[in-house]
Amino acid sequence: MKFLTIVISLFLYTCSHARSIEDIQTSGEIVIAVYNDFPPYSYIENGEAKGIDVDIGKKIAKSLNVKPKWYFTDSDENLDDDLRNVIWKGNPVHKTRADVMLRVPYDYDYMRQTDATTGALQTDMVIIKSPYHAEKWVIVTHKDSIPTVNTLGIFAYKTIGVELDTLPDKHLSMQNRGLLRKNVKRYAKFEDAVKDFKAGKLDALAGLKSQLEFLLDYKKNQVQYYMTNDVQGIKSIWDIGIAVRTDARELSYHIDGLITKLHKENTLQKIFDTYHVTYTKPISYGP
Repeated sequence: MKFLTIVISLFLYTCSHARSIEDIQTSGEIVIAVYNDFPPYSYIENGEAKGIDVDIGKKIAKSLNVKPKWYFTDSDENLDDDLRNVIWKGNPVHKTRADVMLRVPYDYDYMRQTDATTGALQTDMVIIKSPYHAEKWVIVTHKDSIPTVNTLGIFAYKTIGVELDTLPDKHLSMQNRGLLRKNVKRYAKFEDAVKDFKAGKLDALAGLKSQLEFLLDYKKNQVQYYMTNDVQGIKSIWDIGIAVRTDARELSYHIDGLITKLHKENTLQKIFDTYHVTYTKPISYGP
């Protein structure tokens, strides 16, 4: 019987249609995709899944009276690839597919992008909704080296660490006709940039506000660090939400109602507080 249950479970994860809420509840678990090694949202500590998205995922599972089954995924070349491999088509190797994916940019312009050949929406296989936080790009500096950032031109003389191939990396590298490029230090892992910054090997960092607050324990160390409100010249704030397959509308409505409830009850605020990260109400919620 146990073997039969496993076979049925695997079939439900890889079948051509999204699982209904009834299917999920019958299986006893919901497959939740989160990004691998991405603190403070999702990471493994002492063999246990932790992070903001993990805590939100637990709330989703509890609301359906099932257990969460974590699907840790690495980011691909772009969001289209992530959504295809995780939500609507499945991993190209093991074919596993998640019921829901967290930390997906909730961006109207992206959701309205069309295929140049067919004219179809690029996201027509997924539903992106339930924004639960407004994320930001910011710059953090050592106050004794850079007390404030009035212009990016200061990085013609000061070093700044970025994660490779992120928007701050591309933006800073192209600033002033490439004048800053020599002082933009690129890292495959942002945590390594943070280590060098803490060690005094970098004057500044450009990255996600949530990551910088968490990795630097910024709220306790504001005496030594300065943080900007944005990164000049780029879209510095956007909402993040969830994604499900287009044919999982019932599940999307359920999660949407739950996220709204968690916001109104200040549960989201408490989750972010746990990780010493500032919770910012989604832009789409309005003023």
